[in-house]
Amino acid sequence: MAIIKANYTKKAASAKASIRYIEHRPGKEGERITRALFSSDGLVGRYQAYDMIDSAAEGSSFFRFVMSPDPNKEDTKQDLSLRDITKMTMDTLEERIGKPVSWVAAVHADHAPHRHVHILAVVEGRLYCFTKEMI
Repeated sequence: MAIIKANYTKKAASAKASIRYIEHRPGKEGERITRALFSSDGLVGRYQAYDMIDSAAEGSSFFRFVMSPDPNKEDTKQDLSLRDITKMTMDTLEERIGKPVSWVAAVHADHAPHRHVHILAVVEGRLYCFTKEMI
């Protein structure tokens, strides 16, 4: 089962820092790496991500998710399409909360033994806890 971690901020500056992190987190040896950012519409640039943040409605929350499929049971051959899984996950989140969710993500497959995706999502208002049965 994939692991998803989440936290949030209300500050646009913190959300933009998250974009910089997911795009440029250093590799294993500390080298600078630039990762492709993507959204539901395909590849996006950093400034498009910043525009998404800047155009968020007042009172929006910026959620930072990390989604990591189990490397021993789900991603043993590292052949899962993490982009497709991210899109399906975010589409499902949008359905479940009944609100539009704008998001930008990047696959990190170069600095940890397990592949994972960092996602910055913009949700107007708040998210509420889901029970296991809802998921």
